[in-house]
Amino acid sequence: IFAIERSAGKRALQPIIMFNPPSALFLTLPLGAVRPRAGYLLWSLCVLGAWLGSIHLLWIMNGRQKNSLHLIAYVFAPAVACFVLGQMAVFALLGLTLFFYFYRVRPWMAGAALLLCALKPHLFLPFGAALLAWTITRKDYRVLSGAAVAFAISCAVPLIFDPSIYLQYAAMSRSSGVMVKAAFIPTLSEVLRFAVDPNDFWIQFLPAAAGCLWALWYFHRHSDEWDWYRHGALAVLVSFLVAPYAWYFDAVILLPSLLYAAYRARPGALAVLFLLLAADGAQMLLLTPVQSAWYLWPGVAWAAWYLWAMRGSRSSPALPAGASTVCQR
Repeated sequence: IFAIERSAGKRALQPIIMFNPPSALFLTLPLGAVRPRAGYLLWSLCVLGAWLGSIHLLWIMNGRQKNSLHLIAYVFAPAVACFVLGQMAVFALLGLTLFFYFYRVRPWMAGAALLLCALKPHLFLPFGAALLAWTITRKDYRVLSGAAVAFAISCAVPLIFDPSIYLQYAAMSRSSGVMVKAAFIPTLSEVLRFAVDPNDFWIQFLPAAAGCLWALWYFHRHSDEWDWYRHGALAVLVSFLVAPYAWYFDAVILLPSLLYAAYRARPGALAVLFLLLAADGAQMLLLTPVQSAWYLWPGVAWAAWYLWAMRGSRSSPALPAGASTVCQR
């Protein structure tokens, strides 16, 4: 990898390795057929398309409102960072949005869209627990079957190019420092590990385990009225908050949750949201290092704001099921 990067003109002391599982290579394999500059342009266009496509679908799901609240998504700092840095998290946002959009009328397609969420599975653990409970309770396995088929295909594609790729990935994970104990990733799970015992990496997964138990309880409490956009919005927020590791740009997956609350929030809550957006954007513009502890506050702030805004929310003419009407047309 280092040799390839240097031949492409990169000047660095260490290689930059893609840590996503081999199942994610179906997205990046086409870039190997073009030159670096063309690949950069193609990838940037794909990232931009996923970002803009997600915003459009979320606007539809929230009733095609004529106000400008959906513009929040264009200035959301993690989304901007994904575009500037070419981060894959924006595809996870697209997969989540497509799932919310299609699960009622195209469950198989909604399941296939979850493949994009599997690019960063650690960001969706409690969400996945609720999805599993939802599937078992309803005894409707179309969503899971769509996800299984799409995931099987994505896992098989890399094997065509390298039959040993999964063994190599496992070896790389153990030796390259994917779970470097000395490195600090600004998440609450990481803070817990450093506070208890920096050498015991399993501690970092305790919040996620607790989040999965919460998700099962939350689903059980709302199972009779469960709606994935309405209830899934909070499940995604909790999933990000308890993720074993995440970077600040991974918070782009919170856009559906924030927009859901924004369309239903009172003016006072909207004013607070704009202040939080401005503070988050200013922090990014100050070029704060990605490993800075300052990036701990946004995830907590988004979750706290959502709970506060929804507690005093107003009724909205937009129904999460609005996508069903669009799809049927």
